[in-house]
Amino acid sequence: MDLEDECSWNLWKKVNNKFDRQQMSDSIDALITEIEESWPSFLLHTHINREQREYIKDLRYQSTDKTFVVAQIDFSMNYTLVRQHEVQQEFFSQHQVTLFTIHLTIEKEQRNLAIISDYMEHTTVFVHCAQKVLTQFIKTNFPLVKKINYVSDGACAHFKNNASILNLIHHKIDFDLDACWTFTATGHGKGAGDGIDTVLKSSARRATLSKNILMSNAKDFYEFTQKQQLETARRSNKDIPGVHVFFLESDEVEEAKKSYLQARSE
Repeated sequence: MDLEDECSWNLWKKVNNKFDRQQMSDSIDALITEIEESWPSFLLHTHINREQREYIKDLRYQSTDKTFVVAQIDFSMNYTLVRQHEVQQEFFSQHQVTLFTIHLTIEKEQRNLAIISDYMEHTTVFVHCAQKVLTQFIKTNFPLVKKINYVSDGACAHFKNNASILNLIHHKIDFDLDACWTFTATGHGKGAGDGIDTVLKSSARRATLSKNILMSNAKDFYEFTQKQQLETARRSNKDIPGVHVFFLESDEVEEAKKSYLQARSE
């Protein structure tokens, strides 16, 4: 092999503040140099990714219904409500729905939760209100649990920020359950929450476009999703639905923000 021979390869590069895949053409020697320069950061990235994955796997293995549960939480991309046979102007005035997913691991048992809301901001305040829904669910179904270990990526807008950590300090006072938080690097692949939102969104979209079911707002989406999950569980002779669905009013989020969360973070 001659190091001066021409070759081509693809490389992800940041161009104008956006990452794009670039096709590179140069000598084999230039390709080897590129690999050598990227190798240390790639090894570090791979090591962190694997260690985080193993740590979270161990956490789930150690969880029990008498000690702690592992709650993997994430915001889904907002779901856009579409209608069959819509007029052209509808495209410019479509409504959206916030979807917050939770995957619970309790020893060998797993539960999926989805919180649907008409509150469109993905903020720490919304996360706090979602935690309230989650803690009530845990107290009802797993009353002996003493602690929640949250797992999420490091999105600074709603998870990894000062206000979120401050709320974590007050978690015991607010919800009467201890808590800790495990952050992973953002963008390290798909998680259980991505499967939850895919199931709910695809079911709603299929029903909207094939059965002419009208969903005009977040409450309609919630009612359809809850009914669909309960019917699916009944047809499968299961006692619990595949996804437990809850609705969070925007007024409730605003009330929590104004009554104590805003003052807490000041």
